[in-house]
Amino acid sequence: MDRSGTRWLAVMLMGIVGCGQSRQDVAEPSPANVTESTDKSPPATRNDRGETASTSASPKVGLVATAQDGSAEATFQRTLQSFQDGRFDDAFEFLPPSYQADVDQLLQVFAEKMDPQVWTNSFELLGKIGRVLKSKKNLILDMDGVKRLPQVELIKPHWDAIAGGMSDLPSSDFGDLQRLKQTKVRQLLGSAGGLFRGLPLPQFGDIQVTTIKSDSKTATLSYREKKDSEPKEVEFVLMEGKWLPKSIASGWSAGIAEARASLDKLPERMASWKPVIISQLEKVEGMIDQLQASRTKEEFSAAVAPLFFTIAYGAQLAQQAVLESTAAARAADVVHCEINRELNDEDLTKLKDVVVQFLGESGADAEYELIPNDGRTRCRFTMVTDAAAMASVLAKHFDTATVRLDLESRTVHIDFK
Repeated sequence: MDRSGTRWLAVMLMGIVGCGQSRQDVAEPSPANVTESTDKSPPATRNDRGETASTSASPKVGLVATAQDGSAEATFQRTLQSFQDGRFDDAFEFLPPSYQADVDQLLQVFAEKMDPQVWTNSFELLGKIGRVLKSKKNLILDMDGVKRLPQVELIKPHWDAIAGGMSDLPSSDFGDLQRLKQTKVRQLLGSAGGLFRGLPLPQFGDIQVTTIKSDSKTATLSYREKKDSEPKEVEFVLMEGKWLPKSIASGWSAGIAEARASLDKLPERMASWKPVIISQLEKVEGMIDQLQASRTKEEFSAAVAPLFFTIAYGAQLAQQAVLESTAAARAADVVHCEINRELNDEDLTKLKDVVVQFLGESGADAEYELIPNDGRTRCRFTMVTDAAAMASVLAKHFDTATVRLDLESRTVHIDFK
């Protein structure tokens, strides 16, 4: 988990991904408090004029019978409903107004900082790939390697939607940086819903939610991702009249500051990466043109093999460029943490805040990862010049654990008994 947790798509999941903590002592939601979806009508989507229209049926999220409009519980459910119906613009509205403004500003800064040639060429290539997927559909699906893919039968019903969405990308709001500078994120999300209409979206019909406790400013919800799964808890706070997971609200300012600092470095990074990117894009584009010109299965197969090699080689070059551009800085200022406990979301937020406070002014430019998994938590922090001082801060924070520093590897080991 890194500070990119404030990215708006993750934000609007409203705690489903990494936001709640498992609880063994939460009471089973009673039937009086939880209802399952019985509404079988098609989910609402928007047509080109913004009017509500009906599409193919999908299970709807059942609103809890006792949930009042304006409650955290209703916000949670309706945000999920918006996601599963592809109404991403409506889901964005659940963010507080100042948060929406922050994300809009990040989008505009990105459009100003991004290299126009790299951006335009990338989207033109995506459009060409979409046209090949559409015009060469039968040739692609008839390839032996494709036939053996276990996912191919799941992809087939959505093939045309995928191809159409990719074909339309260059002429969309996404494909033009000048238009992107003038575009609000809500408008962009509305366009995304239209571009990818028809694709399978996550369904949340089995999620059951109940309110454990609430007052005028805070609420604690319990939810089950499936009927027989363990309940999880997520805390919400009221921010500018909008209910938001507490962990997101507490980390928002630091995350936005990090995103802005990262965007400030984008022109410099793109200047060093651009020659490689443009070269690889041109090579791939030429091969896509060959695929488009193919008439037989044999011609198509002959053109595919070098394309895969070029894409794999380009990915390797890109990875190498990223590593080389950051290796020198990271080697001198990285501190790793190994914790013998899988921290929950609240504890991760507290740990992040402690480290950011310790870093002071350099905290705005720091990067970190907090990854809880398999009973342990692994962390990485940059911009740490004094590993010993940071170990002392962590020892005070984890006052019930044994904290030791390995100076050679710059790793702080935190062991709970």
